[in-house]
Amino acid sequence: MADGLINRARLSAAKPAVATPLLQFLAGPHAGAIASVWPAPHRDFLALPAARRHAAAILLARGERDLAGLANMVERHKDGALAKRLAYGSETAGLMKAMARMGETLWTMEQYARFLGLFDSARANRILRHMDEIRPGQLAVIHALPAALHEAAIVAKIPGVGAARDLGLALALVERMHGARTLADLRKGLAAARDMAGLFAKAADALTAEVFRGPALAPDLPVPFVRVRSASELDKIALEFQNCLRDFKGDMVLGRMAAYVWKGQPEVVLALRWDPAGWRLAEAELHANEEAPEDVLHLIVDALAVEGVRTGPSTFTLANRLRRHPYGDPEHIGETWRESLELGELWD
Repeated sequence: MADGLINRARLSAAKPAVATPLLQFLAGPHAGAIASVWPAPHRDFLALPAARRHAAAILLARGERDLAGLANMVERHKDGALAKRLAYGSETAGLMKAMARMGETLWTMEQYARFLGLFDSARANRILRHMDEIRPGQLAVIHALPAALHEAAIVAKIPGVGAARDLGLALALVERMHGARTLADLRKGLAAARDMAGLFAKAADALTAEVFRGPALAPDLPVPFVRVRSASELDKIALEFQNCLRDFKGDMVLGRMAAYVWKGQPEVVLALRWDPAGWRLAEAELHANEEAPEDVLHLIVDALAVEGVRTGPSTFTLANRLRRHPYGDPEHIGETWRESLELGELWD
């Protein structure tokens, strides 16, 4: 490695570092920074164990300025000392061994951050320590699951990020519907499931109300919400906003749906629907079904939350999705906050 250190000492700061095609393939977005420390042909870097190459990428992405010191640390320091520089917290034992199972190709900094965050979590750490190989896709699934489901027996049965998110939604609704004791029982049941289909069936079944009952009274929302309380008012609002609210008159009569107008700027017409997990926001639109601005949506959602109204899918929609995940159906993935509200779910 002495030749590499000499080359780095001679490297001119004014001359851009050139990465070979091999380094570009292995290092991706880190190739230029790595070439500035280990110049072409990058022999000393390529000779490093995979864990130390990943470590170099992390340290460089964090903006390490002492390049000679960084090279010396990555090449010569003991695993424990290097792990302390990399770790997010006090959990460093086994970090370099885990990084040795991260493959030959370097990751993005976002993926490294996710790995280090999970490694610092006691429950996720136990999973990572026993994985034969660690890849970004697997970490995305673990990250999408609530910490309560960070068990190897559960993670191994999750086919993707969308399925993991839906399980997290299911746990939140089960706690809302049945309480902490039922939630604890469900976690045990998921860990004991024999296969993927059994796991998702248990989660879907838990979204069924234990006691059959009709809808609760629609919430009496404060100003600036105004409740639509009669068929004539509904016809008037539907005409004014040029929407299809009149199609749901039967559901409103039965008490399964309620309409309101947010008398803000701009005015927004809202539809709430009831299911076994309570009242939820099903739609929020301006005139002619135009989307409400996101800043207004935030105000509305926050105000509804205070009154116990939730957002997201209905229990029926979520249960159906859960049952389909084991069979490769397209995953529902709400990438943005607005998408996570799942507005437009008026039929369920």
